[in-house]
Amino acid sequence: MEIKKAIMAVLPEIPELEEVDFSRYSTPLPGLLEGFERCGGRGLPEFQRFVEEKSDKSVVGRFLISLLQYLLIRYRRYGEYSTVKPAIKIFITLKGWLNENGYGKDWLNLLHSFLGYLVDMMPAIAEREECDVANAYLTLIHDLTLEAKKAFPEPYYGELEKKAISNLRDLRERCGIQEETSREKMRGC
Repeated sequence: MEIKKAIMAVLPEIPELEEVDFSRYSTPLPGLLEGFERCGGRGLPEFQRFVEEKSDKSVVGRFLISLLQYLLIRYRRYGEYSTVKPAIKIFITLKGWLNENGYGKDWLNLLHSFLGYLVDMMPAIAEREECDVANAYLTLIHDLTLEAKKAFPEPYYGELEKKAISNLRDLRERCGIQEETSREKMRGC
C-alpha cells in the first residue's frame, strides 16, 4: 500500500500532505486505509462512514492523532518545513472532529499536549511564507494560545501566549499589517 496515496484519499483538502515524506509513518490502521483507498473513497466524512461500517468512529480520531504526531515529530526531529502547514491543518481538523463527535475532553488534552509545538513553528512560518499567509497562520496559533490560557491554569500557557503574541506582532510590524490581535479585541483596545 502506498501510504501517501491512502492519506490523500482521506484528506484531499490538505494538498500540502503531498510534500511530506511518509516513509517512516506507521499507521495504526493499514487495512482500513488500504480498503478505503481501494474502493475509491474520498474525504474525511466518507472515511468516517467507511470506518463505522467496520469498527468504531473513535478509530478516525486515533488515525488523525497519529498523523499529527508523525508530522510534529518530522518537524521537531528533522526540521522538515513541509510538515508545518499540514500539522496545523490537521490540528484544526481534529478540533472540529473531536468536538463534533463528542470527544471535547480529548480536544483539550490535545491542546494541552501539542500547542507548544505549533508556537515553536511560528518563526519558521513568518520567515518562509508571504505576509498574508503567515499572518493567517500566526493569528490562528495565537488564538489557540488564548483558548489554552483560558482553559488551563498552568503559567506555561500564559508564557506560550506571550511568545505567540510576540511572534505575531513582529510579523505584522515587518509586513506593515495594521490589525488588532484577538487579545486586543477582547480588551477593547
